[in-house]
Amino acid sequence: MKNLLFVFLVFFSLSSEASISILSDLDDTIKITQSNGSAYDYVGEDVFSAIPDFFDAAEEYSNEMHVLSASPTFMKNHIIHVLKKHQINFKSLTLRPSLFENKFNYKVREIKRILESSSDDFILIGDDLGEDPEVYMEIARLYPNRVLDIYIHVVNGRPLKKKNSLTTFYTSFDLFLREYLAGRMGYSWVKTALDKLMKEVETTLIFPLKAKCPTTYHPWQWQYETEFASGARALVQKLNAVCRVRQSVNILP
Repeated sequence: MKNLLFVFLVFFSLSSEASISILSDLDDTIKITQSNGSAYDYVGEDVFSAIPDFFDAAEEYSNEMHVLSASPTFMKNHIIHVLKKHQINFKSLTLRPSLFENKFNYKVREIKRILESSSDDFILIGDDLGEDPEVYMEIARLYPNRVLDIYIHVVNGRPLKKKNSLTTFYTSFDLFLREYLAGRMGYSWVKTALDKLMKEVETTLIFPLKAKCPTTYHPWQWQYETEFASGARALVQKLNAVCRVRQSVNILP
């Protein structure tokens, strides 16, 4: 009887813990597309450095990963190819059935559908080129107890409303470290990301040519307060040097 009670208590404690799923945008969040860029960017296959590792690491504490994109449905095979090429596992891939449909309305509707078919809490990841910040804030308003974090990739650095409710990031390492500080990401995975970006020679896989590229340490100053401060400083020095070379490059509108 005591054994049965113990099993019941263990099961109840596990089942009562909130489960987590991740919902991510595709273009300029996972895949380097530089929306409003050239046609080649849309059919390219590059992803941001260490982003596949991020989703791999997140599988240790999340149930599912959903990819939601405003890309048209005729891009489906290409997108699946890119995700599989980089070994990014996903539960669902949702694409826009009509190019005439408003992107904001489309994304809000589809995220609501995904959330209402799940009991998980969600981490939302997107970028500032499209309407992800506004879409995700609307989802947080509709489901205030189910959105754990909203991460927005800074690509063109446009002003964001209610910025305090969002967490911006410039590199995949930022994501790893934010998730570590949230108590979800493992220490070794953060080290993996740091090492990968330090060794990355194709810096366009960190900052695409038309992306906002900080020339000062200020966007990453928060990292100096963590146990990864030494490595973070070294990475920031590398990134700042790259960005200073690119100061004359135009940023996407």
